[in-house]
Amino acid sequence: MTRVRTAVLMTAAVAATLIGAAPALAQSRDCQIQIDSGAQQWTLRYDPFEQDAAVQQFDLAVVNTGDAACNVVSRVELRGETFGLSPQAGGPRLIYNLVDESAGADVTPRSGQSARNVGARPIRLSPGERGLMRFSFAVFPSDTLSAGLYSQTAFIDLQKPNGEPLAEKPITLSVEVPSAAVMGLKGEFRRTGGAATIDLGELTQGVRQLRTTLYVLSTAGYSVSVSSENRGRLRQGASEWYVPYALALGDRDMDLGRGGRLDVVSRRARLDDYPLTISVGPTAGKRAGDYSDILTFTVAAL
Repeated sequence: MTRVRTAVLMTAAVAATLIGAAPALAQSRDCQIQIDSGAQQWTLRYDPFEQDAAVQQFDLAVVNTGDAACNVVSRVELRGETFGLSPQAGGPRLIYNLVDESAGADVTPRSGQSARNVGARPIRLSPGERGLMRFSFAVFPSDTLSAGLYSQTAFIDLQKPNGEPLAEKPITLSVEVPSAAVMGLKGEFRRTGGAATIDLGELTQGVRQLRTTLYVLSTAGYSVSVSSENRGRLRQGASEWYVPYALALGDRDMDLGRGGRLDVVSRRARLDDYPLTISVGPTAGKRAGDYSDILTFTVAAL
């Protein structure tokens, strides 16, 4: 008997999972600027009768929240609005200047945005570092302004020197002009000890327009009050001799007996002239000598 051996070849498949670690990609390092604090509105108070200009500095606190140092410059944009502070009551816009003092750059958005200044000094912030960016806001009006609020919203854009944006903050730029008025005399008079003296010459009965004018400058409406020390009478020294007279400011008669007042209602700046006119009463039979009275004019803003 012959035995036949059958050989069975068994093949085993082995599955192998190869696990390997790829090199980690390098994380990008960059600065991230955040505007930490700063007023939403920068407001100047400007009285045209006390100031030639109004200038004030304002700060923006910024922080680098990124992981790389950052150089920061500023630009200012208006986003389509015409340049100039707009008055609430309407009228011409008020021109202003805006300077980034930290960078030594004029950032006034005269053409809708500030010009790029290649010579500006960027503020450098290390990761986590805080800093201040200081701006000067100024107005130099050439004319008397009307009372009220003048304002414009400007967007302060913080950028890298190459123009890449970093952060933005809208700021309302405002100028407040108070209601105010001043007055004075022009024409023929002399000043003695701070008081103006008008020489009437020889007193004769009748109406006489003086060569002296009271003027009033105001940012809005005003009132002018007149009081007479002798209640509308020219007096000789300390005696009881009087010559009655009346006074008119322009075409308005003033009540010197009880005190006269002139009111002008306006929302606009004004320059008004009031020529002085007097009407002298009877002089016949009066004692010869010098007669005088003291008038006090007071102006007040309405």
